[in-house]
Amino acid sequence: MDHALPTTEIQRRRAVDWAVAMTVNTRLAPHRYERQLLARYQQGELTIDQVIELLDTSVYQVLYRSRATVPFSDDALWQLLEEARRFNVEHRISGMLLYSAGYFVQALEGPEEAVRDLYASIQQDTRHTQVVTVSAGQAADRHFAGWSMAFGHATTSDLDRVLVAVQGPRPVVPGPAIEDPNLLALLRAFGIGMPAGPPAPAAGAG
Repeated sequence: MDHALPTTEIQRRRAVDWAVAMTVNTRLAPHRYERQLLARYQQGELTIDQVIELLDTSVYQVLYRSRATVPFSDDALWQLLEEARRFNVEHRISGMLLYSAGYFVQALEGPEEAVRDLYASIQQDTRHTQVVTVSAGQAADRHFAGWSMAFGHATTSDLDRVLVAVQGPRPVVPGPAIEDPNLLALLRAFGIGMPAGPPAPAAGAG
């Protein structure tokens, strides 16, 4: 029996389709970054060894939203941030926390076990409720490496658009441009872009 690895694009596509079908609705189902690598493997851009190497050097990301059980004052927010920053430095975790009208949105990234353990603890924290995982999985590298935990406020409407884009199949945020630098950093972290602006008028037009 021939156990050779698939070599043609058709064979690679069939192998990936089979693997994805076998893991659907399980913890092993590929997420955004893993799907990107598998697509490059199917097209012959990467070998399976290169896919494995990229996954081995990747970081684990979690993005979630939740609702505060009581409104947070500025002092309470800073206390929460100080706790997070001390913990994250010790465990090599980086990320961003956004607060909007009683809702939290937080991105975490770092070693998979450390991020999973932290997120499990966050889900049990009584200071918030309705914790919803927006995205979780591997990423090529860190996007918040300079921050043990960045922080910002955001408008609810723009924040909702960003979360919908992260969960959706299209890597673009529809609608008017988002200018908030924190939200733009969040979009970049999850590979989401803004639509191109209208074409510039031709010379002499008007």
